[in-house]
Amino acid sequence: MRRLFTLPVLALLFLTGCDDNDDTVAVAPTYKGTEQALGNGKAYSWVKFTTDNKPTAIGFTLTKGALDNLPHGGVALVLSLPTEAVGKTPFDHIMLDYLHTGHEPPGVYDVGHFDMHFYMQPLAERKAIPVYEAAKAKFDNLPPAGYLPSTYIRLPAGVPEMGVHWANPASPELAGTGKFTETLIFGSYDGKVTFIEPMVAHEFLKNKPNLSKSVPVPAKFAKAGYYPMQYTIKQVGDDIQVSLEGLMMMQ
Repeated sequence: MRRLFTLPVLALLFLTGCDDNDDTVAVAPTYKGTEQALGNGKAYSWVKFTTDNKPTAIGFTLTKGALDNLPHGGVALVLSLPTEAVGKTPFDHIMLDYLHTGHEPPGVYDVGHFDMHFYMQPLAERKAIPVYEAAKAKFDNLPPAGYLPSTYIRLPAGVPEMGVHWANPASPELAGTGKFTETLIFGSYDGKVTFIEPMVAHEFLKNKPNLSKSVPVPAKFAKAGYYPMQYTIKQVGDDIQVSLEGLMMMQ
């Protein structure tokens, strides 16, 4: 009798265990980079994945206070990607440049803003880019047709530790139809596309942004990988999130 009683009990425990396993739901992970001080808050990178380990978004968060008490001399902050995400997207690191009085051209980008570079170039290689006059041939070695959005135009010369900047001439601040609030820039150096850059006015970030726009997708890619279809600038609670979204594998 003891034996006959034990078998049904074991069977019941086994079935109960199976039910518990069936209820387990895979969670799509988000990996977070190291926090760094910015203003009165912090900044950190992150990368989102699907449950089967495909990247879907790459971005960074500015916590409460990060937009306050920024130095007039500017900020140059490198955000490393989380270790779990290294090599999973074409992007190597994120660079936040805050300029209290903006930069050229006068009357266009000379307001306080952030240059938010998502670099597809190794940090050491990027930092080795000299002033334009010292490497004109490399600055002027432009990517072949098709590797940049077809409507974009080159801005003059180039910037050390960055490269050549490309902009959409239909942007309000360039077309003369409005003031600069935000725009999307592409970058190149020595024949390669090297970064995607949301450039965003400090005032725009302070006023509860809720922006989602399509990224103009080039016809060609030098390297297969997960590239963005959208970019977003949003307030989430007390934080600001800036991201390249809808990552798709492009050949």
